Amino acid sequence: MKAIYLLPLLFLAVFSSKASAGWMCSQSYMSATPKECASAGTKSSPESFITAYSKAADQFKTNANRVNYQAGVCSMLSDTAASCSYSWTFYGTAMSNTVSIAKEAELNCPDTVESRGPNSPIIKSAGKSFVSWKEDSVTSDICHDSCSYLASSVTSTNCYFASGSTSTGFCNFVVGLNTSSPSCGADSGYTSPAVGDPLNPVVDPGDGGDDGTPPNPGDGGNTGGDNNGGNGDSGFDGELSFTNPGQLNADAVLDSEVNAVHYKAFVHGMQVDLNDSGFGQAMTEFKENIASANSGGVCPTADIAILGTVVSFDAHCALFASISPVLSAVFLAAWCLLALRVFLSA
Repeated sequence: MKAIYLLPLLFLAVFSSKASAGWMCSQSYMSATPKECASAGTKSSPESFITAYSKAADQFKTNANRVNYQAGVCSMLSDTAASCSYSWTFYGTAMSNTVSIAKEAELNCPDTVESRGPNSPIIKSAGKSFVSWKEDSVTSDICHDSCSYLASSVTSTNCYFASGSTSTGFCNFVVGLNTSSPSCGADSGYTSPAVGDPLNPVVDPGDGGDDGTPPNPGDGGNTGGDNNGGNGDSGFDGELSFTNPGQLNADAVLDSEVNAVHYKAFVHGMQVDLNDSGFGQAMTEFKENIASANSGGVCPTADIAILGTVVSFDAHCALFASISPVLSAVFLAAWCLLALRVFLSA
C-alpha cells in the first residue's frame, strides 16, 4: 500500500520541468575541473556536493599518483556561496585543496525547446528539394537559459530554403528537457528558430484563360483549301538556316556555382550512404574499438618532492599527445587498406 501512495511523488520527480535549487561548482571550477563538476552535478547541501566531487576526483585521477581522495568540511561564505575542502595522498603525504561552490536559483524549464539547425546543401530528388541534414548530427546536449536539453531527443520540425537561396537550406528541430539534470551553465548549441523560403511551394495552376481553358494557341497558319484538297498551307516559305553557336566553353561547366553545390550535395549523400552501410558501420566500430583500446592506457609520469616542492616529469606525455592523432590516422589508414584488400580478394 505504501508503494501506491508514493507513485504520485515519483511521477512528479521524474516528469517535473522545475529544476530545484542546489549546490554546484562555481563558474571558475567548471572550467578548471569540468569532469569532476559534471559528475558531481547539483546537490542539496554543500556536504553532499563535496562528497560526490571527491568520489569523481578519485575516479578520474588526473594524476595517477594521487590516491585516496576524501571529502573535507565546507565553510559558508554567504547564503549562496561556500568553500569546501578535500584531501588526497601523494607518495604517502597528505595533501589538500578547496573547491568553490555556489547555490543556483530555482529554474522553471520548458519541457521542450526549438532550435535552428546549421545551413546545409539542398538535394533535388523526384522534382522536390530536401535539406541534407539529419537529426543524428546533433551530438551534444543543448544549454539554453540555464536549462539542459538532451541531444538524443531531437526531432525535426520544419525545413526551409535559406532566404534568397536555392542551393542552401536549414531545418528547425525540437529537443526535450534533461529531467535528471535540468540545469546547466552558459548557453551552448542553441540558435533561435527561423523561417526561410518554402522548400516545395504549392503552385496554383491558375485559370489559364478567362474560363479555365488553355489560351488560344493560334490558327497554325492558313488552313484554306485553295488548290490543296483541303490540306492547308504549312506556313513555311524559304530555306532552312543554321546559326553557329560559337565555341563551347567547357570551363563554364566546372566553374558553375550551381554544379559545385550539386557536387557537394552528391559527395555528402555518398558519405552518408557509406556511413550507413554495413562496411561503413564496420569501419566505424573498428575505429571506436581502437580508440577505446588506447583510452585505457596511462602515460607514466613521475613526481619528486624536492625541498618541499613537487616536481612533475610529464613533458613526454604532452609530446606523445601532440603526435598521437597523426600516428592514429596513419595506422588507421593502413588497417583500412589491409581490410579492403582482404575484402576484395575474398
